Amino acid sequence: MKERRQMVRLKETKFLMSFDITKLSGRLVILLSIFIALNCFDALTTLIAINAGPSFVEHNPLAASLFNLHFVGFVIALVLKYVPVVPLVYATYVKESASRPLASRIVKVSAFVALVAADILYVAIVGSNLRTLASYYLVVG
Repeated sequence: MKERRQMVRLKETKFLMSFDITKLSGRLVILLSIFIALNCFDALTTLIAINAGPSFVEHNPLAASLFNLHFVGFVIALVLKYVPVVPLVYATYVKESASRPLASRIVKVSAFVALVAADILYVAIVGSNLRTLASYYLVVG
């Protein structure tokens, strides 16, 4: 069992050390930029929808309850929306440590996976918002 665990650990280490950290860092910056832009588009399309009329409602129960608090609730909702950016910015810009190169690579590869998943999710959310707004304004307009 101990030998198997060592073998698996060696494979994981080889896999993580195989990444070109410069290319990975560049891709992280791009994915982080897309993530931030999509978050902004999500907030913008939500604002447009809420201001368009009472037929639009926020489906996120936490955000909906905060929006009922008007401006203060909206600010709190924005703060909660953008808090996840902080660790992602850290993971994107963390420098590789000479003494612990594996640790920084684990952080960067994990951030890469998280940002790819988050970007895909927000593309779907923003796409849904835009499709809903477009159909509303095409019927109303």
